[in-house]
Amino acid sequence: MKRIIAGFLASMIIGSASFATAEEKVVDGIVAVVNGEVVTMYELNRKLAPIMKQFDGKSLSAVEAEQLKRVRQQILDRFINEIIIDQESKRLKVDVSAQDVDNEVKAIKEKSNLSDEDFERQLELQKTNLAAFKEKIGKDIRKHRLLSYKVKSKVVVTDDEIKAAWNSTRTDQGEVAKSVHLKLILFPENVSADQVREQIVAGETTFEEAADKYTTGPGSGSGGDLGVLEWNDLAQTWHEALTGLKPGGISQPFEVQSFKALLKLDSYVNTEAASFEDSKQEIYQKLYRQKQDELFADFIKKLREKAVIELK
Repeated sequence: MKRIIAGFLASMIIGSASFATAEEKVVDGIVAVVNGEVVTMYELNRKLAPIMKQFDGKSLSAVEAEQLKRVRQQILDRFINEIIIDQESKRLKVDVSAQDVDNEVKAIKEKSNLSDEDFERQLELQKTNLAAFKEKIGKDIRKHRLLSYKVKSKVVVTDDEIKAAWNSTRTDQGEVAKSVHLKLILFPENVSADQVREQIVAGETTFEEAADKYTTGPGSGSGGDLGVLEWNDLAQTWHEALTGLKPGGISQPFEVQSFKALLKLDSYVNTEAASFEDSKQEIYQKLYRQKQDELFADFIKKLREKAVIELK
């Protein structure tokens, strides 16, 4: 239940709208009804409040208004998903005992080094009480147990999949590049990246000279030098451009934010001959998370298709 504990610790630090008591809620409208359960305008506005503060007293541009609209919809979708998941867990009679909840409360207090008095004070600051807090924890435990049964138990990652993912990170020399020293030319629209590459390959100019002459990006005046970069921090298009290159090699032209670009692989830095067993667990975790996210999205999609959802 580490994720539950972490989530509640964060909520106690930054505040959560979910813990407001019923007496304080002024229902000034209903934004959605999910299988008979309502999401109020009050609840939605409470979640939006921190974002709205960023625009306080400011006239919104068309772009900002559209962004705010998307954020509002995302928050509403999360409300709906949480309700659907809780309803499904109750339908399947996912059990959460009072002892389960008490254990979580105890773990939260111990993790935060809070005495009973400090904990009660935090609840008051969040404008809630112990009963409401425990109710929220119980709901969260029930959700995690449902997802463990419906999603996590179905995630399967095979050794063949791990091996394929591992092979995709290897260079021609059978090494895994940790970092790369790169140089970049970012071309203005009126300069042909293909022609400049031909000149570099033909020895008519060096990459560094061309970079100083043409680049509109970082490294101007220093041969386009970007320094040493972490391989995993590079965009996929950069990975593709560098595929198959040996140190000193020049990439084919590719696009960077609508501009044509060339990369020079100056050198690999801190490479190591990593075995399959060395990398297996890390790759497994990455593939597991990817598959879990896909199964969760499918699970939610099917629940929403069966639900009666009315948007007001």
